Amino acid sequence: MAKFFPNDDVAHRISHNNLHITCKSFEEAQASHVMQLLKQFHNNCDRVFIDVRGVTTTSTQVAHNFKTALSKEPISPKQIFFKGVHGFDLAINGNRVLVQNQDPNHKAKGKGHVCCGKCKNCHCKHEHQD
Repeated sequence: MAKFFPNDDVAHRISHNNLHITCKSFEEAQASHVMQLLKQFHNNCDRVFIDVRGVTTTSTQVAHNFKTALSKEPISPKQIFFKGVHGFDLAINGNRVLVQNQDPNHKAKGKGHVCCGKCKNCHCKHEHQD
């Protein structure tokens, strides 16, 4: 379980050789903390997931500084995945951004499930038929 530190809004955990970082906000302090975690764990992790779904806004200057620092890190950009729409503001070329379907009318079998229509026992298959 990831723990948040007071006044920092950043938590991390290691799971299945992947580093998972969760940010409740993304200001200069949080960006710095994320960079420290990347430096600390980049040799020991296959992938890094940075969850920014809890972030409501990102400062243009903070995003620019973060992207500049990220491009100088020895970790491959293909190893870094951002979760949430604000990941587009923070990602550099080669990073991936994962965004869930937010359509409230989408009939899916599970919360956050994005259906391709080929799921076993699919409940929304009728929406995907031609």
